[in-house]
Amino acid sequence: MTKGKESGSEVREFLLLSIPDHPRDVVRLACEKFGISRQAASRHLRLLIGQGLVRGTGNTKSRAYHLIPLKSHSVRVPLTGLAEDALWRKEAASFMEGLPANVLDIWQYAFTEMVNNAIDHSGGSHVDVKVERDAVFTQMLISDDGIGIFRKIQQDCRLEDERHAVLELAKGKLTTDPQHHTG
Repeated sequence: MTKGKESGSEVREFLLLSIPDHPRDVVRLACEKFGISRQAASRHLRLLIGQGLVRGTGNTKSRAYHLIPLKSHSVRVPLTGLAEDALWRKEAASFMEGLPANVLDIWQYAFTEMVNNAIDHSGGSHVDVKVERDAVFTQMLISDDGIGIFRKIQQDCRLEDERHAVLELAKGKLTTDPQHHTG
């Protein structure tokens, strides 16, 4: 597509993708990329604001744009008796609706593996799950209140220092539960 012959949806997609890295100069970038005026780029940005996808903060030179979270959910769950697939279905899967099937499969795999690691290895009592989606990105944070991977490896491998655990982990094929995992 030649400069000046952009479609509105192309400009708005560019704005959405560029806002996280360029919150203060996204209008300038759109002008340069598409050869459009500041007024035209600002009009596209106002449409995104009107759709509830973007918010602007500050005035004039300090103006910045941010993607608005469209869906957000946090939950803390006891690890005792927890099944990672059930937690996926109950707390995360609905936030992934509309994603392509291959992307959904990757999210499900990553989620269940991380929760399984918390169940099997953390020594913790709870897992915290946070899922957030905006117009461009889906983010998931899974954390537990366990001792942490480096301290766990240090203890189980009887290492002198947690930093040695980093080296052991970097070698690959390490497990702290050889009865159930190959590493």
